[in-house]
Amino acid sequence: MAIEDAIKALPEHWNDVLGQLGAEKAAELTDLIGRLGSPGSDNRPVLARISSLLVAGLPARHPVRRALAGGYLLAPSATDLAEVAAVLRQRLQADGSATVVGAVLASGPSTSGPPAVSEILRAVTARLLAAPAYSAGEVRAHDVELDDPALIQLPRPDGGVQWPAFQFAPGRAGLLPVVRVINGMLGAAADPVGVADWWLSRNGWLGAQPSLLLGRDRDSDDQLISAARAVGSAV
Repeated sequence: MAIEDAIKALPEHWNDVLGQLGAEKAAELTDLIGRLGSPGSDNRPVLARISSLLVAGLPARHPVRRALAGGYLLAPSATDLAEVAAVLRQRLQADGSATVVGAVLASGPSTSGPPAVSEILRAVTARLLAAPAYSAGEVRAHDVELDDPALIQLPRPDGGVQWPAFQFAPGRAGLLPVVRVINGMLGAAADPVGVADWWLSRNGWLGAQPSLLLGRDRDSDDQLISAARAVGSAV
């Protein structure tokens, strides 16, 4: 059954799927997963929305997307949705903040049910805004244009904007070349929160927070690019 096969494939490809979807849709998917398998609940609307998110957000050749290619969307299945959802929540908690929504869910299950999309986004954004950042004047002093599409800029609750400091080379020498490459690969202009979270969260593939590996050597840069490429490739 198409949607059930996709749900069963999610735990294996979870981090990659969240990275493909971007911050807002990843948060929505996590919220939807939290609703699956509730006793006496009608899972069909939730499954339909999950299917829509996966179809719209994943490449056609992605293994989870391919699982949706055949069968009947909401046909009956023996899949234990509650069990699969529990596996996904355990995976998030084990990964900590390795994904855009991990920082919220790693703190443990909410006593009032799964967190709302807006709650997740606020928590993730607050964590990212706490990292060292530059003002507009400091960005210009590095000879970088504020509207550079390779530059992550994060909106603040007060209406202002800040630019994470890890992106810039020492000595006011502009953006680090590897940062420019990876921000372009991951789509920083379209999803600054998601891309900033990739840089500022522990990466299981690298075994470290990507931003802490900057400025070491060419091998480290190559590893960063490979890790970023893995987000956009079928697993």
